[in-house]
Amino acid sequence: MAITRTKRLFLFVLLIALTTMIFPQVPVFAESQSMTMDNLYYSIWPEYDRSPDVLVIYSGVFVNDTGKAFEGELQYNIPKGADINMVCETEQGMLCQKYEVKTDYPDYDVIVWKPSHAIEAGAKFPIMMEYYYTPFGAANPKQFTQVFRPAFPINNLTVEIKAPKESSGFSLSPEAEKTAGDDDGFTNYLYSFQNVTSDDVKEFEVSYTRESNEPSVKAEEVQQSTDNSQDQNQSSVNSTIIILLIVFIILLAVFLFIAVNNNNNKKSQQKGKKNNKKGNKTKAKGGVNKKEAAEEKRKLRKMLIDGKIGEDTYKQLLDEIDE
Repeated sequence: MAITRTKRLFLFVLLIALTTMIFPQVPVFAESQSMTMDNLYYSIWPEYDRSPDVLVIYSGVFVNDTGKAFEGELQYNIPKGADINMVCETEQGMLCQKYEVKTDYPDYDVIVWKPSHAIEAGAKFPIMMEYYYTPFGAANPKQFTQVFRPAFPINNLTVEIKAPKESSGFSLSPEAEKTAGDDDGFTNYLYSFQNVTSDDVKEFEVSYTRESNEPSVKAEEVQQSTDNSQDQNQSSVNSTIIILLIVFIILLAVFLFIAVNNNNNKKSQQKGKKNNKKGNKTKAKGGVNKKEAAEEKRKLRKMLIDGKIGEDTYKQLLDEIDE
């Protein structure tokens, strides 16, 4: 029995439907929209230069592992209502960029920004970002939970939590891996993580007692420190310029000395050659040629006496010798 065209089409559609039901579809993953953070130093500084605020700092280096030039947007997840201080790229100093804040998420906001230029495949791209937020009040004990929500994978993550000055009973959960003091008199608690995924949320519970409601560092001290750093950088730049200028002047003086010396030597050589030519010419004219001329005249005189030449011929040949 022949299969009609309609039945053949029906069987073909049925076969496709059965194949779709039997073999689950392979998920198609969207292309990665972010680079990987190679190293990130994540700092949490409660009551540092604003009280009762917590200062949070991202300082890190992205690496473009997308396989092509990256021209997309970067994101940071931050607490709701945080006061953003800066969003910068730091390849050549602090170059801060425009950004927007998306508030569509119930538990956090998202900073979205775009680098000032395309990041070539395999290239590294350093950044810095700061924000303040107020997770606790003035009453003791002062407690808050810092939630870190990475918006990108991180190869190496270092978390630093700085205990405020004049605080006591400072405790953390989980406990820090190590503790270190710094030159400014703070105690820093450090954690280290590797291969952090964008879904790996980390929480740090912080608790301490502090009677003072003043920040650990006054804002003018922070500004003074920044100004001093800038002055030192400017002084270093000025010193470098002066050194390069001195080196240039020395090299120019050496070059001019060599050039003048070579020119004088050349003139001396040319003068010596000219004098030698002049001496040779004088010698030729007053020495050997004069003697030969006298000998020729003697021969002509003898030929005239012997009658071999006439008087006119003698005078003509004599004039030629004198010339």
